[in-house]
Amino acid sequence: VATLFCLFLPCLLSIHHDVASCYRMSPACGAAAAPMTHKLPILRSTVRVSGGGALRLRGGDDEGEEENEGEVEAEVPTTMFERLKINQSTNPADHPSTLEWGLAVALSIYAAVGAPFAAYIPGLCDLAQRKPKEKKLSPEEVARLEREALRKEQDEEFAQAMMEDKIKAAEKKKKQEAAEAEARAKKEEAEKKSSAVENYTKGIKAKKEAMEKEPAAGDGVVMLRIRCPDGTQLTRKFKTDGSVGSLYDFVDVSRHDKAQNTADPSIHIAELAEFEYNLVSTMPKLVLSDRAASLSSAGITTSCALVVQPISKD
Repeated sequence: VATLFCLFLPCLLSIHHDVASCYRMSPACGAAAAPMTHKLPILRSTVRVSGGGALRLRGGDDEGEEENEGEVEAEVPTTMFERLKINQSTNPADHPSTLEWGLAVALSIYAAVGAPFAAYIPGLCDLAQRKPKEKKLSPEEVARLEREALRKEQDEEFAQAMMEDKIKAAEKKKKQEAAEAEARAKKEEAEKKSSAVENYTKGIKAKKEAMEKEPAAGDGVVMLRIRCPDGTQLTRKFKTDGSVGSLYDFVDVSRHDKAQNTADPSIHIAELAEFEYNLVSTMPKLVLSDRAASLSSAGITTSCALVVQPISKD
């Protein structure tokens, strides 16, 4: 019986759908169908919509009736097939006829048993699809879902805040490490300069103690004029058998004594401690780089002018 019912129902619906489509009849009213060449009365109904307009639905003979401005026409389902696609309620009050309600109940049973052979009958798949019913939540369940949503949102905000705090902490740590490294570098540089100044001062003191007195003019004695980078002119007599290093000691001591007489001696002395240079003769062109050699062996046999030439660190 169930098999015959499942076979009969799709056939009935398919035949009804074809007949209704061909003759444009309404199965709910049971009126005789008119051929498609005959103009059927148009059913209309007007529904007011927001904005002052109206929605006019077909559902009555109102030829000659004037339409208001802003009205929109919309067709409503005119066949049982179309109405069953939209409304599959099993409540008799939701259907215009007992036949339509019975078909809706039959469709529900047919869909419940799996809708056999629905794929082989046109239009039946749309009718046999069971729309999931919306479950009405109790106030307690609504409150519980709201609490869960709020808790989830709070957890996400907390996780985001924790991530931002970690990023800020990492950036702060990075800046702190960079500042500490820069401070260490400055401290090491200052210690290096302080050590250089200390060694330079000790060297100047030793050079003063070892420096011989200026010899008197005579044989084997030359007068040398030394020009410094700041424009200072240093003049002194030296023995030709003396070392080139004695020239450098004289220049270092003289420039140190001059720096001590400035407004800020520590700055000038620190600059002198890092200053490296060569003594160069312009006439003849000589570079006195061998400090252990004598003046005569280096080519200084007569009075001449020398220049303090800085050594580039590049």
